This record gives sequence, C-alpha cells and structure tokens, in this order.
Amino acid sequence: MKKIYLTLVIALMAVGVSAQNIQVQGRGFMGADPCMLEPKLTTEQQESIKRFRTELQKELLQINNLLNEKRAQLRTLEQTDKPDTKAINSKIDEITNLQNKKMKAVSANRAKIRSILSEEQRLEFDLRMKNRQKLGRNHGKMVNEPKVMQLRMRSVKTN
Repeated sequence: MKKIYLTLVIALMAVGVSAQNIQVQGRGFMGADPCMLEPKLTTEQQESIKRFRTELQKELLQINNLLNEKRAQLRTLEQTDKPDTKAINSKIDEITNLQNKKMKAVSANRAKIRSILSEEQRLEFDLRMKNRQKLGRNHGKMVNEPKVMQLRMRSVKTN
C-alpha cells in the first residue's frame, strides 16, 4: 500500500513540475511573444547581412583550412625524435598570424553589419554579441563565427 501511495505522489509531482515549464509553441516563457520585443530588420538589411555572412564564411573557410594544415604540420614537427624548436616557433607564428587574420575578418564583418543598422538595432546587436561571447565559450575557446541576430528577427515590409 505504501508503494502505491509513494508512486502516486511521485507521479503527481512529476506532472506538476513538467506543467510549470510548458511553453506555448512559437512563444517564449509564460506565453510572451519574443518577436514583438525584437528590432525589425528591413528586407534590404536582411539581404545585406546575408551577403556579409556569406562573404565572411568564404573567407573563414579558407583561413580555417590553412589553420588546420599548419596545426597538423606543427604536430608533425613536435612529434619527431629531435624537435627543431626554431621550426616549431616559426609554425606557431604562422598559426597566430592566421588566427589574427581570422579575428580581423570577424571584426570587420561585425562593423559592416553595425553600419547598416539603426541605433536601436545596433544596441540590440551589441547586447546579443556580448551575451553570445559569454555563452559561446567552450572549454576556454570562444566561438569564432558570430551568428548575426540569432533570435528570429521579423522583417518590415517596405512599400
């Protein structure tokens, strides 16, 4: 009899806890519509951001390919019987130069995007980038490729 009561109590608690966290589909917590809170992008802004993102992805793809090659070469240099520290240091310099180039490309892309936004949109963009950097850390590594305006941005119909 005690087992039945215990099972019933646990089941009721589980249902109660899960019911508290139910979200209406397409809406945020407690039924709020996050789309209503976001700055709206015009279709021109959306197209420009998409074009900027594509250009950045092409550039980062090339840089990432080179970085992977240089890192593999570095591992090879480090794993020899008698490592050449001068060659290893040279390879490390090449890697850091590519990382520098990558960071500059991301920064330039962010500046391009900010330049086409209104003051309100820039503020929201900056806040999201700040929050993204906080959340984007993965075991000490920052996420390098920004996702512009991650939450659903509604477009404004221009006539």
